[in-house]
Amino acid sequence: MNVDQINQLFQVQRNNRYQLRKSSAAHRIDKLKKMKDLIIQNKSRIEDALKADFFKSPLETELTEVMPVISMINYTCKHLKKWMKPHKVKGGPLFFGTKCMVSYESKGNVLVISPWNYPFQLAMYPLLSAYAAGNAVILKPSEFTPETNKILIELIDEVFTTDEVAVVVGEVEASQALLELPFDHIFFTGSTPVGKIVMEKAAKHLAGVSLELGGKSPAIVANDFDLKVAAQRIAWGKLVNGGQTCVAPDYILIEKSREQEFVKYLIESIKLFYNEHFELNDDYCQIITPRHGKRLQDLIADSKERGAKISYGGHLFNNNKHEPTIIQKLDFDHKIMQEEIFGPVLPIISVDSRKEMVKIINEMDNPLAMYLFTDDKDVVEYFQSNTTSGGFSVNETLLHVGHSGLVFGGAGKSGIGRYHRFEGFAELSNQRSVLIRKFDTKMSYFYPPYTEKKKKIIDFLIEKFHYLF
Repeated sequence: MNVDQINQLFQVQRNNRYQLRKSSAAHRIDKLKKMKDLIIQNKSRIEDALKADFFKSPLETELTEVMPVISMINYTCKHLKKWMKPHKVKGGPLFFGTKCMVSYESKGNVLVISPWNYPFQLAMYPLLSAYAAGNAVILKPSEFTPETNKILIELIDEVFTTDEVAVVVGEVEASQALLELPFDHIFFTGSTPVGKIVMEKAAKHLAGVSLELGGKSPAIVANDFDLKVAAQRIAWGKLVNGGQTCVAPDYILIEKSREQEFVKYLIESIKLFYNEHFELNDDYCQIITPRHGKRLQDLIADSKERGAKISYGGHLFNNNKHEPTIIQKLDFDHKIMQEEIFGPVLPIISVDSRKEMVKIINEMDNPLAMYLFTDDKDVVEYFQSNTTSGGFSVNETLLHVGHSGLVFGGAGKSGIGRYHRFEGFAELSNQRSVLIRKFDTKMSYFYPPYTEKKKKIIDFLIEKFHYLF
């Protein structure tokens, strides 16, 4: 699709934005249910597309791509009618005789730029959320997943008209052309450097932004927790999708006395999951492109040159599967500790105390997720109150992202905005304040002349009610 076609598509949706705003909850729910039915009917084709794009296991596709979208649709359909109703707000004495509320209205035109790592889930989830809020949506999926994009186009075209939801495919030039247009909101999922570009482009039109980024999400293993259990849960969270997950554990923090035993259990868990035949294992995902595989190799090489120890793995196979890799004895000037890894490479940092762990976390940018393994409530409180992250999970990895009742988003450089549940609907809505004068009280405190009588009334209200609004 060339620039002229993109501009024309945008204008078609622009002309339809107020019709979409006026659509009923029943109409939107009907479309969402049709999409759910189509997804279920085409589940095997979605699995085949992900397999073709980067050798993702069919079961892993069901668990991480299909189920979250189905869950989101079910949750939205159950609550959308309530979400769309204006929320009444009580007023104080000065507002006697008025009716106040917050009305949730569509923003208008929304651009969703989705990534390649979860190409179905991270396209459908924000797209359907934006539509549920009454917006016209253009989706720009990643060019790295062409087979998944074909499925997305087919399903979307079957449910929506072009002036409601449309897909634009293409290289970076297509994204650049879209970012020049005056969208009302841009929803971007991807890397922090590209997120900065998106935010800069949005600023030209004062568009709202939701940035779902990433960062270095730590996994902390406290002294009281079973090392074997922690190793297995961290190994799963790290290696799902070949490590190409924005909330994957990025590095481990553990006290020195427990490090070697933990590494032993970590290697056992990896072998238990994948039997060491990574290049042949149908359950183990590829790295998306050779360029991304080379980047991981360069990070490992940099750490090796600086004296780090490769305790396990380290190889990139010809079919672009990267061996699970454990790195020890590294420092924070290594490149691998200065950027999100986004692959099956796991550094382990051993320390002397939990105080040192908190210091390390807080010296880095706020992570998208934080994983703490402990059964001690005081330890949970210590880390929760002394750090900041988008999500915080205790004794588990990744699962908080799949919960439809929990909000999801980053903190600081790991993201802006929230989605999932009502907060996602609100994020993609214009929250409009509405005040209606229902009857005249024949007495206004707001109009001059400001008499002594009015001052006494206001002073009385402040003293007795401690508020005016």
